[in-house]
Formats: sequence, C-alpha cells, structure tokens
Amino acid sequence: MLTFLLVHGSSHGAWCWEKIVPRLEALGHRALALDLPGHGADETPWWRVTLGAYSRTVRDAARGQGSVIAVGHSMGGGVITQAANDEPDLFAGLIYVTGFVPIPGETMLGLARRDAVWRGLSVPRYHGGTITIRPERVAEIFYSACDPVDAEAAAARLTPQPMFPLVQRIAKPQGPTPPMAYVECLEDRTLSLDLQRYMHTRFTMSAVSALDCDHSPFYSAPADLTRHLAAHALTLTGQRPQKSVPRHVA
Repeated sequence: MLTFLLVHGSSHGAWCWEKIVPRLEALGHRALALDLPGHGADETPWWRVTLGAYSRTVRDAARGQGSVIAVGHSMGGGVITQAANDEPDLFAGLIYVTGFVPIPGETMLGLARRDAVWRGLSVPRYHGGTITIRPERVAEIFYSACDPVDAEAAAARLTPQPMFPLVQRIAKPQGPTPPMAYVECLEDRTLSLDLQRYMHTRFTMSAVSALDCDHSPFYSAPADLTRHLAAHALTLTGQRPQKSVPRHVA
C-alpha cells in the first residue's frame, strides 16, 4: 500500500481530488488531499501565504505517513518541488500532473511567462496581493473537456490565488531529489504542452505519460488519471518497471 498526498493547483483546494481519492483507495492505496494555506476551507489571509507556508503544510501532512508519493497539479508541482527540496526524505516519489517543475532559483510566474498560451491569456484579474480568473473564462481555461456540471461546481469553489508563492524563488535541495514522474495533458489551455515538456525534460523522469484531456484531468479523465498515478507510483518505488504508457503521445 502506498500513500498518495494530493496537492492542488492555483485557486483550487482539496475538493478538486474528490473523484481521485476514492479511486485510489479502491486500488488499496491511501489518498490524502489537503488544502494549502489560503485555499479551500483554510482561511489564512493572503498576506501570510508564502511558498514556505505551502511547503510546511505539505511536509507536515507527509510526516509519519510512511512511503509518500506527492502528486502536484499545476502550481502544486512547484509546491511539491519546494517541499521535497526542503525535506527530501519525507517523499518516496513526486508525480507532476501538468505541473510546474522549477529548478532552484526559478519562480512559477517566471516559468508561466515563458509560455505563449499563458501570455495570450486575458483572464487574470489582479487585486492587490491576489489573482482571480474572470468568471466568464473559467470553464474555457480550466475545464474545457469537463462535464458542465462538474465545471460549474468547481468554478463556484475557486478562491483568489495569493501572489507571493508565485513570485518567490525555489530554494536549493537539501539532499538527493526523490524520483520523479510526469503526466502531460495534451489539450491543456492553461499550461501549454510546449511548456510542460520544456519543464520536465530538464529533469530525469522515471516515467512520462500523456492524457488527451484539458487542464483538469481529475474531472475530465478521473479513471485514466488514477491509472496513470498508480502506475507511476509503482515505478517510482521500484515495484515494477515503467511500461504502461509511452513517453509522449502525439
């Protein structure tokens, strides 16, 4: 049995994994979804939300849980990177789901600004220290391949995204990096496939797979995402070789 620690992306919360947790548990694993500070049910004010606070939350959740596979979606990829850099011994592996994979010294906003898709978005609204997405564009950007019922429910639960974690630099690792795997989302309208591949090809990935879906596979392709997470976790922990999915799917 493995323990999956599921880390959401920008503006989301633990709730976005609601279709993934029971599927992983049905496979005999443990699955823990958390709210980062200032997200979901956590009421930390935006001015106290930092990349360091995100990292502490993830590390505290992982501590004492045994063999932990941290899964980071979108911004959550940068968060699990920082958490693993801070305390690598807590994690048996890291899986990125269309996630940011920054190197030390980079920021997530800096990586996003490399992306033609991101630069072309006219959807962010800046309010002091937070960012929100224009309501009329949320479904198109985040949930383009999702059931409209799921998209509407998810959009209603989004929270303003604190700015500090996006502009703070990733710290140097304190030890060897845990093994890593990546799940590409081929129809992502938030982080382009080009940016996804630019980021993950700079690292040694134990496995890379692809889903033909939007930015939110936890709603648009939950069964397939669960299958990929479970397969990658077994690869990362050395329980079987990676052979289930190709590196890239055209």
